[in-house]
Amino acid sequence: METLDRLSDFISRVASDERLKPTHVALYVALCHSWIANHFQKSYSVSRRQMMRLSRIQSKSTYHKAISELVDMGYISYHPSYHPKEGSKITLLN
Repeated sequence: METLDRLSDFISRVASDERLKPTHVALYVALCHSWIANHFQKSYSVSRRQMMRLSRIQSKSTYHKAISELVDMGYISYHPSYHPKEGSKITLLN
């Protein structure tokens, strides 16, 4: 049930948050998909390549800008990895 609650809360926030653009929404949906695939762990690893593919973001700079803005707006916590084989850590915030 937590999954549905989280997605429902996000949809409600998106409807009222004029700062969010389609790129943010697409990336957050990709992050939710990854969260589900990781069995709803509080923090989980993601790869930039996979998130860009799932969210249809073409540019690395656009991806990093959207991640940074989601952090600044309080939607996620992000800890970059800088290691080619290890993913960055993501936590979806309420």
